[in-house]
Amino acid sequence: MVAFAAPSFGTGLISVLIGFLIVFIIYLLVIGFVLWLAGEIVVGRRVTFGEALGIAGVGTFLVGATIAFLPSLIGILLGLLVFLLLVKHYFKTGWLGALGVGIMAIVVGVVIFFLLGALAFTALFGFPSIPGL
Repeated sequence: MVAFAAPSFGTGLISVLIGFLIVFIIYLLVIGFVLWLAGEIVVGRRVTFGEALGIAGVGTFLVGATIAFLPSLIGILLGLLVFLLLVKHYFKTGWLGALGVGIMAIVVGVVIFFLLGALAFTALFGFPSIPGL
């Protein structure tokens, strides 16, 4: 008699879901921090990290759904409008302030990722030694 083992789909799927959840939480924290810092720089009042996390969380799904359902330039522009509406709502600012937060978030994000990349490069390879010094 030949016995067949039932395929084990559960452990692989659970591992993928846990990995996705961990990466998604890290993503929300990083994007939330970038939005919070951009909001602190641009908006005249104190913005909270919770407001920035709200924009990051809700914006991820709404902008992603907009671009997924309208995969064209119109979808991208509508996604940008959704993002600006979220910033305008959560940070209680005007259209110009929301646009400023969006631009500043890009600048802050580029600077942070450049610094983290430089730090990672230095940690991996160290500073080059100069012979004779």
